[in-house]
Amino acid sequence: MPLGVFENNFKQTIKIYIMEMKLILESKTFKVISVSLEKGESMPNHKATSDAFVIVRQGKVKLIFDNHEIYLRQDSTQLIPANEKHTLQVEEDFSACIVLAIEGEIKFIK
Repeated sequence: MPLGVFENNFKQTIKIYIMEMKLILESKTFKVISVSLEKGESMPNHKATSDAFVIVRQGKVKLIFDNHEIYLRQDSTQLIPANEKHTLQVEEDFSACIVLAIEGEIKFIK
């Protein structure tokens, strides 16, 4: 559900969504981040500074890389190599856990 729906001066409808990312576990060697997005949302172009292991808990998402696409759905997993830029398009309400090295970060790309 959008946070709000607005109409600008050009009479375009702009939907505002909330992407939720939350650190849920951390050890000396790895951390786990919970990510949730709603149907219709997308996650901007980004990369992780360490390998990222995605574990889908709910929903369906299209994972888009420069030269290919992968569909992920509930109970699927995917390893994304460090520094491989990608984006997500959510087709069904989506939640996942992302496992990164403790020093790993998710960096959004302009």
